[in-house]
This record gives sequence, C-alpha cells and structure tokens, in this order.
Amino acid sequence: RAMLAAIAAQSLAFHAPRTAPPSDRSARAVPPSLGWLGGAASLTDEAKAARAREEALVSWLQDNDVYMSPQSGWGRAGHPLRVESDTSDDFEPSGRGLIARRSIIQNERLLEVPGRLVMTKARAQEVLGAAVPEEMGEYIALALLLVHERAKGSASMWAPYIGVLPSIEDVGPSYAWAEAELALLKGSGALDSTRSFQAKLQAEYAALRETTLARHADVLPADV
Repeated sequence: RAMLAAIAAQSLAFHAPRTAPPSDRSARAVPPSLGWLGGAASLTDEAKAARAREEALVSWLQDNDVYMSPQSGWGRAGHPLRVESDTSDDFEPSGRGLIARRSIIQNERLLEVPGRLVMTKARAQEVLGAAVPEEMGEYIALALLLVHERAKGSASMWAPYIGVLPSIEDVGPSYAWAEAELALLKGSGALDSTRSFQAKLQAEYAALRETTLARHADVLPADV
C-alpha cells in the first residue's frame, strides 16, 4: 500500500524576518485565476484534467474561507505570490510549492487555512470513531482518514484536495520500484534502507488488515 500524505498544521501562516506588520489584517484575497497554466487550446488532455482539478481546489479553498494575502495574485504578469503545481529547485523538479516574488514583511499574513479543513488524528477520531483508538499513531490515523474520504469520492468534503494529491507514480519512492529497478541499487545503502522500509510498510498493513480494517470495513473499505 502506498502511504498517504496529509495536511499537518491546525492553522497555516507564513512569516519572514523583515520590519513591521501590514496595517490591513482583515482584507480578503482577490479571487485568483489560473492563467499561468496557459490557454486551454495548448494543453494536452492530461494537462487539461490537471487544470480542472486545480481549478476545483482553488474554488474549494475560496468557498471554505482560506485566506490569501490581497497582495497576491495567480495568473497575472509580475504577480508577487503564486501557487504552483510543479516547481523546481536548481533546475530539478521539486513538486508543488508556494513561491514569493516580492519582499515579505515580518509577521505579514500571507496564507491561513481554517482548522476545520485540516486533517488531524483528532479529526480522524471524530469521523472514524472506534477505528482510531487513542494509542494509534498520528500517521496511521491520517492515512485511514484519507482512505475513508477517498472511498466517498465527490461526496467527501476534502474531495478537491484529495484530487490533487500526487500518485505513487508522481512521487516515485524506491519502496514502490520494480525488482529490476531495485537491482540497480545493489551495493548501495539505499537498497538496504528501501528493503527495511518495505518490510515496515508490509508489517503495518498486515497488522491493520487483521485488526482495524477487518473490524471496521463499513468505514474503511479494503479496496481503496
């Protein structure tokens, strides 16, 4: 089973060392556009599908009172703040990210996510009840919450967020490589680390199948 990622902060705010906070602390962000993705006519079918998922996410964020600085903008030339689906660092792909293209004042509020949108162990306990006991680790609890919400499809409150999560193919972790690919790591410490992690994942999943998944199939379907 590919292990799943989740949002991990109760309320998100970005700060950078500068001088004084801005005077306007209550303005709502100007609704963004996704013009930086280019015209629809120039996109492949795969890119169009990705664009639709990102537009759905932006609408979801706006509808759920996610704060974006009024000084930011998406899709406008020379914009100071932008959400990217694919960023790079030193010319290497580095995944999704938030890029600042202007100086940021100390304590300036750039982005805030309401706690009700955040996936936490406490929220997993609210949603899944006895399936998430107190002694369960937070990482497993979040993974189970994602399994449950993904199974609900478009009925999930988090559907637009789940829709843009990277697939195992996007991430390409070595624990999911084919044996022929892993053979290329022979002689390196990376192979031992990968084997150790694979064993850990298999043991965790086997334990979940025998306990949590078997007892709570109504909220945690095994085929997700």
